[in-house]
Amino acid sequence: MITDNTAAQPVTAYGRSKLLAEKRLAKLTDLPIITLRPTAVYGPRDKDIFIILKQFANGFEPYIGRVEQRLSFIYVRDLARIAISTLSSNISNKTYNLSDGNIYNRYALADFTKQLLNKKTIKIHLPLMLVKVFVGILEKVYTYSSKTPALNIEKLSELNAVNWVCDIRSAVFELHFEPEYNLKQGLAESYTWYKKNNWL
Repeated sequence: MITDNTAAQPVTAYGRSKLLAEKRLAKLTDLPIITLRPTAVYGPRDKDIFIILKQFANGFEPYIGRVEQRLSFIYVRDLARIAISTLSSNISNKTYNLSDGNIYNRYALADFTKQLLNKKTIKIHLPLMLVKVFVGILEKVYTYSSKTPALNIEKLSELNAVNWVCDIRSAVFELHFEPEYNLKQGLAESYTWYKKNNWL
């Protein structure tokens, strides 16, 4: 389990940029800085995890490889609430991991989606090497484009990582963080929003 003090090992340029920002901000010792590290954030208006959820809603359940994974998520309302309440905290110069406090396997998103939407899906496991070849070709195609592909080599590393589970006890005890949504509850509210706003 990843704790607040676990040595950071970002697997993407995005992650490395966030770590660099933390290090730069840590040098500003006269500012009362609190760093929040949320795990996978999902909910209304999110476009990244929605790409996956849309596939499930359409009856297609794709996976890359067969590696066992331990995942964690945080619903956007819980993240917004703790971010706002932390602004008035007397704590400073500390870092906190945030999630809903639960551990999920790689099939949880699809399993809850199927329950909530009463859907059946076609599940398929794509070989990792095959996906890497496809992604490599995709990146070359986008080389001279102003757009970026939804899936790239770095994103693949992120999606295929074995463990994204973090310990949130420090946030619970020190910031009084109490997640109100587990994954199923958050997905239920998200899918309601997606349908109401014609995303699905």
